[in-house]
Amino acid sequence: MSAVSLTPRRDALAGVLAPLIGRMAPTGAFALPRDVAESARVLVVDSGDLTDLLFFAPVIHHLKYRFPGMRISVLVREGNSELIRTMEPISEMVSYEPEHLSPTSTTYFSLARRLRARRFDVVFVLGREAGLARTALAMATRARVRVGWAQRYGWPFLNCEIRRRDDGGYEAPRATSFLTALGLSPGDALRGWRLPDADVRWAAQMVHFRKPERDVRLIAVDPGVGKGRHRLVDRSLAAVVDHVASRIPSRVLVLSNNLDARGLARFRGLLRAEALDIEPGNVKEALALLSRSDLVLAGNTDFFHFAVSMRRPTVGFFTTYDTPNWYPSGTPWVQIVQGETGRRLSLDEVFSKVETLLSGAAP
Repeated sequence: MSAVSLTPRRDALAGVLAPLIGRMAPTGAFALPRDVAESARVLVVDSGDLTDLLFFAPVIHHLKYRFPGMRISVLVREGNSELIRTMEPISEMVSYEPEHLSPTSTTYFSLARRLRARRFDVVFVLGREAGLARTALAMATRARVRVGWAQRYGWPFLNCEIRRRDDGGYEAPRATSFLTALGLSPGDALRGWRLPDADVRWAAQMVHFRKPERDVRLIAVDPGVGKGRHRLVDRSLAAVVDHVASRIPSRVLVLSNNLDARGLARFRGLLRAEALDIEPGNVKEALALLSRSDLVLAGNTDFFHFAVSMRRPTVGFFTTYDTPNWYPSGTPWVQIVQGETGRRLSLDEVFSKVETLLSGAAP
């Protein structure tokens, strides 16, 4: 799910507080890439968006490969913390709940003190619209180098801003801009995020016990809210799933990281296709199960982008609110169904895309 935005009331408050807080921002000189070194202590401030962590993983791997002695910590929303546990280069994780990121709360200032005590040298702030709460935390660390996307509440909280590129390209490769901003060459091949083998084996066992037939496909479905803050209507997506399942021997696995239990139960109740009785306990388990799917049907969600990165045959149902930067490029294992207002979804069109993927998609 996209990062939580400020309400109009909080936005007005932030507009008043930002200039006052900004006067306390450290203004010492820094040099790049010299100040990003073997002994550096690095903090990654998440945006609350799981996909941002996925896209930033290659940057973390590159820094740790280039500077083995570097200590990398991540400030991460509690609901996404299990993902960080799968990333070997991470030295430390500090978790928070969304309500803790209110600049007027005592919890927020306690968090700021905890981060400052760790004496970070470099801070990366993820998210195109990180907001005052996160950029002010970056300033509170008093790190010499504070890097993030140019945004409304950037300077002087961030002293190394990355300019946006509205070239319509996929969002994932743009994370390497953090490396080029530091004066580091990302190289041709960056290692991305991947699940530990133990989690993959666990998911394989869970699926096998409930779907022992090798010729029966596993269809993973994510009915959650997409990056454009909209999603396909439950009945429409359920009709798509049922249509595909009626033509291909399969079982269905329903996953989402932004629908509550009631929303997921409501969607399952609309399905006629047989659904597996697996309920992951956290996001890491959900992603492990996703990795075992033969086909993924999802909107422009976090799990859609993880399925793309895991090279799972995937059909994405995008709405008119999903901007071009979320469209994967150079991914033959992905097909996109672009929705249009007033146009009925064609089940035959969807199944044609499914057939194309299952007959020739890259494994």
